[in-house]
Amino acid sequence: MKKAGKGEYGYFRSERRKRSVVFVLMLAIPAIFMIIGILLNGTVRNLLTVVACVSLIPCAMSLVSVIMVFLHDSLPEEEYREISAHAGSLLMAFELYVTHEKASTYVDACAICGNNVVGYVSDQKANISFTQEYITKTLRQNGYSVSVNLMSSQDKFIERLDSLNEHAASLREGIADKPDSRYPDYNREEVIWMILTEISL
Repeated sequence: MKKAGKGEYGYFRSERRKRSVVFVLMLAIPAIFMIIGILLNGTVRNLLTVVACVSLIPCAMSLVSVIMVFLHDSLPEEEYREISAHAGSLLMAFELYVTHEKASTYVDACAICGNNVVGYVSDQKANISFTQEYITKTLRQNGYSVSVNLMSSQDKFIERLDSLNEHAASLREGIADKPDSRYPDYNREEVIWMILTEISL
């Protein structure tokens, strides 16, 4: 089974498995050092115990990473299928947990078309207006002036996808596709997609 990358459907499900395995391995390292130290010296008071304690720092960081991905679920399959049925020619991103020190928001799905970024946020407690402004500002700082519209209604989001598909050619017409030195092989919409994943967990 292909592992889902950031911005793809099933990302959080895939990351849970991956980060859990990494955490177990990181936890095994200090445990091994501790056991070897005790077996060789007959006491916990030895140099390998110090090494074990120091190696707990990256282990703790790995644990935080595991906790973060377990706080969020992957998009339900039926929801993904329904949205995908209306994606058409649009470049889609799924399961983006847009992070910021003031507010972080789980964006279930978003579409990129020309100068438009449209997203669906199912979490009714999310600070949509702040996240919308943050994404707009971040893209502008990277040289992409786009309209960002996050909505809490899946039906309205799907309607918007249909509208974007219907007018995709005219929405993309006349927009200069300047190469980005960071992603020389990507077109404009793909670079915007990459920036969205960069500001997400």
